[in-house]
Amino acid sequence: MIRRLPAADDPRWLPKTVLSRWRWTVPAGLFMAVSFLSNGLSPVIIGRAIDGAIAEVDLTRLLQWIGVLAGVFLVGMVASWFGRRLLNRSILVIGHDLRMEVTDRIQDPRGVGGRRRTAGELLSIASSDTQRVADAVFMAVFPVAEVASVLYVGVMMLTISVPLGIAVLIGGPVLVWIALVAAGPLRRRSGVRQASLARAAATATDVVQGLRILKGLGAVDTVRGRYTAVSDEAYHRTVDANAAQARLNAVTETSGALYVIAVAVVAAWMAVNGKMSIGELITVIGLTQFVIMPMTMLGKNIASRWAAAQASGRRIREVLTAPFALDDERASPPELPTGLTVVTDHAPDDIVLAPRDRVIVAPHSADLFDGSVLDNIHPDPARARAALHCASAEDIPGGPEREVGENGRNLSGGQRQRVALARAIAADAEVLVLQDPTTAVDSVTETAIATRVAEQRGPRTTIVYTDAPAWKAVADRVLSTAEEVTA
Repeated sequence: MIRRLPAADDPRWLPKTVLSRWRWTVPAGLFMAVSFLSNGLSPVIIGRAIDGAIAEVDLTRLLQWIGVLAGVFLVGMVASWFGRRLLNRSILVIGHDLRMEVTDRIQDPRGVGGRRRTAGELLSIASSDTQRVADAVFMAVFPVAEVASVLYVGVMMLTISVPLGIAVLIGGPVLVWIALVAAGPLRRRSGVRQASLARAAATATDVVQGLRILKGLGAVDTVRGRYTAVSDEAYHRTVDANAAQARLNAVTETSGALYVIAVAVVAAWMAVNGKMSIGELITVIGLTQFVIMPMTMLGKNIASRWAAAQASGRRIREVLTAPFALDDERASPPELPTGLTVVTDHAPDDIVLAPRDRVIVAPHSADLFDGSVLDNIHPDPARARAALHCASAEDIPGGPEREVGENGRNLSGGQRQRVALARAIAADAEVLVLQDPTTAVDSVTETAIATRVAEQRGPRTTIVYTDAPAWKAVADRVLSTAEEVTA
């Protein structure tokens, strides 16, 4: 598998992640630059048409300029379509890459060590935070178009008036600087807002996961109070961040408006004194209005989108670089006997927590996810059906296509247990560990399952922790303690 994302401990992890799909983002930036420049050509074409066609009352030349304008619009639309398509594809793929990397780290059987994290917090990191980092791809595309727009307008202004051209080339960076300075409070509050929203989402997830238990314990009011507290904090932090965003918008829009007014006044004075034609005046005003958006948006994007990505990136990297809860030696399975071994003792941690590339551990009560019976077993339907037969689960009403519901609520306890057993069998692992796999089925079904599993697994290592006679009857060996397995 080709690694697309940088190592989590890389000090430039965020920019490298944003540019990890550069074969798409670079062309996207170029296409968006063409789109922006096409829009910037409009006032130039209109100005030329006024001076060269309308002022001379030349209908033929006017129609020619209209055709040129239509062609520029068409080029801009096509470039914008390709640019946004590549941009959206990059965002989706990078978001997917991030989610998979975070999920793989969370699912590692050695666990995530260091600071304790709830399931809700991990879910928030794997979903919301990864998406915010992926959205930062905007910063690899649009700044190219925005900088190109400022340079283009500066050059065009220089051809009309050197002072105005210099004013654009200087004014552009000044407006960006003003936006960055004004965005200081937003950058600080954005991180706090994201952290509080993540806590609220994590708490909500944990509440939903344990709702039945909470109702049974009569702890709903207590948990509601806890969620109210974190939700209120998220509300206040969001209000603070939105206020900072509003101030940033006001500063950038006001400075942009003042800039346009100043340029318009100077250009009008030059036109009145005969130093600029009417067409050039319209061109100058049009270019000034056009360049305001890229100049102000550059600063605002750095302040909001990039700041959000930085905060989310830190949370993602904390998970990816977190130490393992178990060291490699503990997580490595010991030498195990071949064939089917029945152990009447409980399963030790070095087996239960062994790497899943070698060992599949199926507890007596395993979780199922929403979908059909086949969806819960294996992507290959033929392999899934064979595993269902081995687990004596082919008689489930509705067949393999039956929807199991959330956590298997549409199935009985015995049916859920057999589906989970079939899932473990379908994995076809080097080592299969079963923990009381038939406690919820009758004795006839239990005997059938034990016989079929023994036949299906053959000489491969299969360890069943149970005291059931049906399993002892088909076992190659029966042991009383877990220590005897590795003796």
